[in-house]
Amino acid sequence: MIKLFHSKSLRPYFIICLLFFASCNTNESIPDAKDNSLIIESFVFEKNNNPELKEDIVFTIKDDIVSGELKSYFFKSTPTFSSNASEVQINGALQLSGENVVDFREPVIYTLKSASGEVKEYKVKINWNTILAQINIKTNSGESITSKDKYLESTVIFDGQEKYSDLSVNGKIKGRGNSTWSFPKKPYKIKLDSKEPIFGLEPEKDWVLLANYLDGTHLLNAVGMKIGQLLEMPFTNTIIPVEVTVNNEYFGLYMLTEQVEVKPNRVDVDDAGILLNLDTNFDEEWQFKSTAFDLPVTLKYPEPDDVNGLNIIKDQFDALEELIASSDFPNNNYLDYIDANSIVNYLIVYTLTDNEEINHPKSTYIHKTSIGKFTMGPIWDFDWGFGYEGSFLHFNRYDNPLFWASPSKGTRFFSKFLKDPKIKALMKENWVNFQANKFADLLTYIDEYAFIIQGAKARDFKVWAVTGSEVATLKSWLENRSTYMTGYINGL
Repeated sequence: MIKLFHSKSLRPYFIICLLFFASCNTNESIPDAKDNSLIIESFVFEKNNNPELKEDIVFTIKDDIVSGELKSYFFKSTPTFSSNASEVQINGALQLSGENVVDFREPVIYTLKSASGEVKEYKVKINWNTILAQINIKTNSGESITSKDKYLESTVIFDGQEKYSDLSVNGKIKGRGNSTWSFPKKPYKIKLDSKEPIFGLEPEKDWVLLANYLDGTHLLNAVGMKIGQLLEMPFTNTIIPVEVTVNNEYFGLYMLTEQVEVKPNRVDVDDAGILLNLDTNFDEEWQFKSTAFDLPVTLKYPEPDDVNGLNIIKDQFDALEELIASSDFPNNNYLDYIDANSIVNYLIVYTLTDNEEINHPKSTYIHKTSIGKFTMGPIWDFDWGFGYEGSFLHFNRYDNPLFWASPSKGTRFFSKFLKDPKIKALMKENWVNFQANKFADLLTYIDEYAFIIQGAKARDFKVWAVTGSEVATLKSWLENRSTYMTGYINGL
């Protein structure tokens, strides 16, 4: 027989257990209490901690909102704040006044905690000032810029909008470009009367304004150049987004960049160096057709005294071409004449961006120092890349082969390099390194550039009514293109 205890004898134990479990359950389920005595007393972006700022920016605090105006350039800033909280956090990370750099592109919530564990939240609300660096051009005659040949004397005012130094200088301006000149929104070339360090770039006289009429993202040329920089390709241009006004008329969002030219602060190949451009437009004074591949070669530097000077440079290029066209390629010494790493990085940039201009070829530069090898670059012109299909839409396909099935002159020349096992092995090596260590940096650059230009992009659309794919589409296309490239390169 099983003997049962009397229920009265168990009652005290049940009560104790119930109280214990209730206490544990209460501690777990009750959230931190809101403490209205916790406050942020001040919130400032001090110039002392943010040297890029022109002056301190003081935010206002009302109820649980910290609000103020900030230029979109400075989305990463270090705030100085005072609070009676024992601890201040963002997403669980401790924040120290005047020390933590915060990215304010997304909503930021500061959590204040007291010593007893009570909390209060403050939301930072920023009114973004999206005005970019301004280039204001005033032609002396008041004429519009209608020619690629005729310069107009002008005053050019560079307003750095606190990001860069301001400058007003005399110069002249004309149109530029080939197919891009035919569009309503025109690209321009500026020639200043003196060498100037425009917006932090190395001082020179000649500057280019890219219109990006085909590019609704206003990112593609910048992305192409960024890839070149991440690959450490020499003489890769810098892109600075700007807003342009001509004779008091707003022309919209442009890209300021360097003129491709032989200068100490540009393509620095020394006085006895060479700069060539392979381009089917073939419309320069000093030019030749190469012997083996019939490539249209324009001599950008030096300017020869006569045709004999041109022929000396043609002979150097033909000597390289002859080796590449030879039946014993690649088992000859052709790499004594052209830099292998530059070939590989050039092909990586153009394959990743699907810049098929290399097939014509167009805007394809090659440089050489007086004692060095021919070297591919600088890279240029990505308007027709990124899966462009000819009707103002990019990102049509991410798996387009770089080289055409029906080969053009450029196709025959540049695809020949991929028959060299040394080039194929180096291309695999460089691509694996880029994909593992640099591709994420490229995507971050795209996000940051897109955020900075968002206001100017909207203003440009009001003028030109040209729109395009979103930044997310560009990033998705690049990620798919990256996967495609890995398979393509592994299959070489």
